Parts: sequence; C-alpha cells; structure tokens
Amino acid sequence: MKARLLELEAELLAKEEASRLAEVDSIPAESGLLIEELERELAPALAGVVPENWKGFLTYRRRLGELLICRGRAFKEAGLFGKWRAGLDVPYGLDTITEYLRKFDVSPPQDLDHLTVNFGRGKSVRVFLWYGENFSPYRLIFEADLDDNPDAALKTAISDALGWIMRKPKQLTLPEFLKQESGSK
Repeated sequence: MKARLLELEAELLAKEEASRLAEVDSIPAESGLLIEELERELAPALAGVVPENWKGFLTYRRRLGELLICRGRAFKEAGLFGKWRAGLDVPYGLDTITEYLRKFDVSPPQDLDHLTVNFGRGKSVRVFLWYGENFSPYRLIFEADLDDNPDAALKTAISDALGWIMRKPKQLTLPEFLKQESGSK
C-alpha cells in the first residue's frame, strides 16, 4: 500500500512539474550552460558520429532545454561511405537518428529506461532529475535550486541512476530493484 502511495505521489509531482514547465517559455542562461556541460561530460549525442562498435549511454535534447539520457549503440548510415552514428538501443535505432536529424521530437521507447534533466520555476529556477521506465510515472531522483550550484550533486545523482539502469534486471521495476539492493547490504 505504501509503495502505491509513493507512486501516486511521484505521478502527482511529475504532472505538477510538467504543467510548470509548460508555463516556462525560456530557460535561464545558467540552465543552458548546465545542459551543455552535462552533454559534453556524459556521453555522445544522439546522431553523433561514433566508432562502429560503440555501445553506451547517449544524450539528446527535447523541448525547452530538457535533456534525456538513455542507452544507445552505433548504427551505420546508408551508403558505402556512411558514418556510424549513435542511436537509441532499439531495433529501429537508425530511424531515431533520422528523425532527430530532421528535428522531429524523439521520445524514448517504453522498454528503454532513461533519465530526464529539466527545469521548473517557482520562487527560483530548480533543476530536476527524473527516472522513466515502461508506463510507470516518472520518479523524481534529484531536485535542487539552480542558485545553489548543484552541478556536482547532479552529476553524482546521474552517475548513481545510470548505475541502477546498468545493474537492474529487466523484470524488476526501480523500486523493487532498490528494495532488493538495500536488503542485500
């Protein structure tokens, strides 16, 4: 029962933040700089050129400065001299590259766990890190005021969450996995 209440609370938080984000028509310069720094340090960008055997995490932007982080792998462009580019780690990954290059909105598929970094505005601008999986509502992992220079703490939270994604068996949800992890320690 308690787990269900936490899920409902997370869903409510996600909806409130989404509505606040809809009201924000531009993000402050500090937000853009933070996103750029994360992109540089974390992983190749979606549709970026990578080695042919590359597998790992990739980043890409969505509306209003939202940054997504998810698993990716290399896909070969058509043609004899086509480059290898980073695409989402799904069978239709090459299509995600094409759509992104054409400036279409690329949503992470349901079966691909992902992280979202976005911003909201209340009394001040806040940065949020969300975890998404399947049809479950986004789970808030990290929240901080942008004025408090949350760069290091945000990077640590992202690193921890990427570790969860790598270790979590597909059949478990994130709460189940974290409960199992805490029980084994």
